[in-house]
Amino acid sequence: MVPFLLSLLSVMGTDRRSHRQPRSAESGYSFVELVITVGMILVLTTWAMPSFLNYYRSARVRAGAQAVSAYLNEARQLAIRNNSPVCVVRSSTSTMQFRTATGTTCNATVIAAAGLANSSSNIRLPDNVTLSTTTVIFGNLGNANTAGSYTVTDAVSSRTLTVTVAGSGRVTVGP
Repeated sequence: MVPFLLSLLSVMGTDRRSHRQPRSAESGYSFVELVITVGMILVLTTWAMPSFLNYYRSARVRAGAQAVSAYLNEARQLAIRNNSPVCVVRSSTSTMQFRTATGTTCNATVIAAAGLANSSSNIRLPDNVTLSTTTVIFGNLGNANTAGSYTVTDAVSSRTLTVTVAGSGRVTVGP
């Protein structure tokens, strides 16, 4: 039994690194492993792409509706700050303008919105988003003299959201 223990101790005391085989030129991933990995990535991408595109289109129309809501709230604040009615009118399918108003009538005088408008005082909507024709007039107290609803449409997917201005001046985004 002692010779067995001696042989065991001699094996345990040796440096195992000296017994390793040298690295061969064949280390790394095999072609089959790479093909399987790429195939799995392709399957997952193909499976996830429709969901991603659906989310992207919904997010685009949601962002457009929130931008219109922000512009309407800006016009409301402008009416309160200047103590005079402000009309929000669509100047093209992808731009809107703030104008002065008298009662329930929009005037031709354009109000330049600092930081929002370009040189022609048009407020540009996000890309691929169009706006329905509606005119809303905010009174000097922030109420809407003329309430209305804007339909925001994604030009690519035709998804829509409605931005509603209540008589109280409250702006909401909904389906």
